Amino acid sequence: MNPNKEFLKNKANALPEKPGVYLMKDQHNEVLYVGKAKSLKQRVVSYFRKNQQHANKVLRLVYNVVDFETIETDTELDALLLECRLIQAFHPIYNRQMNHSANYCFVDLTNHSFTITQTPQIGSYGPFRQTKKLPVLFQILSETFQLPTVNELTLLTLRKQLPQMEAYPLEEKWREIGCFFAGKKTDCFSLLKKRLAYLIDHLLFEQASVLQREIHLAESFYQEIVRVNQFIQEPEVIFSIPLDLEEPVSQTTQLKYYQVSFGKLIQTNILSPEETFQPLPPSSAALPLAPEDLDPLGIILNHLYRQEKAAEK
Repeated sequence: MNPNKEFLKNKANALPEKPGVYLMKDQHNEVLYVGKAKSLKQRVVSYFRKNQQHANKVLRLVYNVVDFETIETDTELDALLLECRLIQAFHPIYNRQMNHSANYCFVDLTNHSFTITQTPQIGSYGPFRQTKKLPVLFQILSETFQLPTVNELTLLTLRKQLPQMEAYPLEEKWREIGCFFAGKKTDCFSLLKKRLAYLIDHLLFEQASVLQREIHLAESFYQEIVRVNQFIQEPEVIFSIPLDLEEPVSQTTQLKYYQVSFGKLIQTNILSPEETFQPLPPSSAALPLAPEDLDPLGIILNHLYRQEKAAEK
């Protein structure tokens, strides 16, 4: 049992009901874990309560925690963005997401080959976070476009599903695969649906079910690329969050404004209702995405998506 548990529990009970970030530290003052919270008090206290549902990872973390530090933020979005920056800075051993460069990669299709790299090459695609999905996605695409790398027995089956593929020039097949990883217009989804229709027409429902899951995987991955590409081409995106979320939004509620230019947050400002937000000049142009840009960009995109869905209700 952690001998500092009572000290930590009392310290946690004194925390505010405010959003923020907490840093769990060991006896050497090394950061073991960085987390974010909508309510610092509720979240941090939960670590030091007796809870049968705590995973083994959490139990090991709590056992090794000697102290913690907290940083209050204005909004939960700020907490998410700060959490991301701190994980990238400290690389805590108990954080898996947003932590290691090995979790981000690029796809290189030069010389008619599929290679996953940690650093961008001339003409490569990315960066991508879903590294484990990339070989699966390439297998789906290589089978659909009937590349020479697919084994001959599989090709015999695939040619029945898409006989027109034999007339496709090899260069065109690789160009289409490149369009998929670039988030550009591609024939791959219409071809996948033709394969699915063939399987259903021939009552091959088990194979159709597998292909349907593969189509869903490919569509989700592709739409994420498209969404990111569109966002990083926007010179200016401005949105706001009311600060007092415990009370109904009123004429006295302060708003925190966020200005994003080409996918990067360039300004925030807290204003009263009678004040007008003054945007900064947008950045000059979009820059290539680096791996460390992906997570902050995704956090902002997900917030805007939730904001949009809430407005529709």
